[in-house]
Amino acid sequence: MKSIIKQTRLITLIGLAATLFACKKETRSVATPEPEITYPKVDFAKAANMAHVALDAEFYNQTQNYYNHNNTGNVGFNYWWNAHALDVQVDAYNRTKDAKYLPKMKALLNGCFVKNGNTYKNTFYDDMQWWALACLRAYDATGDVEYKNVAEQLWTWIKVGWTTVNNGGIMWATGSPSSKNACSNAPAAIIAARLYKLNNNPDDLVWAKKIYTWMRTYLVESARGVVWDGYGNTAEGMILTYNQGTWLGAGLELYTITNEKPYLDDAVRNANYVINDQVKFSPNGVLKGENSGDGGLFKGIFIRYMTQLVLKNALDPYTKQIYVKYLKTNGESLYNKALKSPENVFGNDWATKPTTKNGDASVQLSAIMLFEALEELKRAGALTN
Repeated sequence: MKSIIKQTRLITLIGLAATLFACKKETRSVATPEPEITYPKVDFAKAANMAHVALDAEFYNQTQNYYNHNNTGNVGFNYWWNAHALDVQVDAYNRTKDAKYLPKMKALLNGCFVKNGNTYKNTFYDDMQWWALACLRAYDATGDVEYKNVAEQLWTWIKVGWTTVNNGGIMWATGSPSSKNACSNAPAAIIAARLYKLNNNPDDLVWAKKIYTWMRTYLVESARGVVWDGYGNTAEGMILTYNQGTWLGAGLELYTITNEKPYLDDAVRNANYVINDQVKFSPNGVLKGENSGDGGLFKGIFIRYMTQLVLKNALDPYTKQIYVKYLKTNGESLYNKALKSPENVFGNDWATKPTTKNGDASVQLSAIMLFEALEELKRAGALTN
């Protein structure tokens, strides 16, 4: 199903010809965020379990094995949302090591294959990228080679999306050679880097660096280090959290491979801007809502990759402490302010009480990503209280 954001992005990009040229970046130190609001202590593992149960109860399509668009009767199939559903199932399995998640993961994979027309191939390159990333994580968690095979097949299709229009970059969608977006490039760089780590194929590292360099040149604004939505699209309203997350995730992956500090500097600079921008991103230290629909997933994606930045032990102690506090504040706000009981579903604004249980699966998935991220930080010893 094509979302509103996908449709409006294509309209926005048509006719735009402005080219962004990157300047040399400066690495900024972390500024101390505004004083935190004090919340009651949250058991994030319990919160994650609760949110998973609600996701299945409210959104899972029992007959076709995928997650419906919402819990009010819209059984529409969102191919890329379900990739993130696989991701959170991997999170739960990694946390609990409970074998019950293994058949759930496989049922979702197969259900989405059938629902997508008995193929994993899709019109949208970014959508295939989310599935490749989820499958690589599923393979890493389970050792099930089917996930690895799916990811590698998707990567073969994804690479075809690179064209010389706009000086390179992977297309957002088939038949749209000028639509070169952050969402169809940063995740691809992460895939390439992770496949290089897995298979040690030098070509994958070449791809990761090529995509990253193209993004740094054309999609990253030098003054703030933030990522534009797409080539030629400098609309402030389209500076979205998920693009920041995958950009810093790509930089982190390349840093862990090459040990070249500019990659890490890019990632830290971007994260710093997001957590300190009180207007565009983080009012009162909490990521602001980006609506429902596709936007319901955006914050969760940012959280996933920012968490990895903490877990890779690449940060100085002060920066790490600031990032963990920020993530914890978001989790406490989500649980204490955005929970609708007794259904245990969450609103898209993590600082506001929802008035109804009705919502999109994307929003619930983002909530789960945050709780799972915080529990992962706890397991790693980064979150101690």
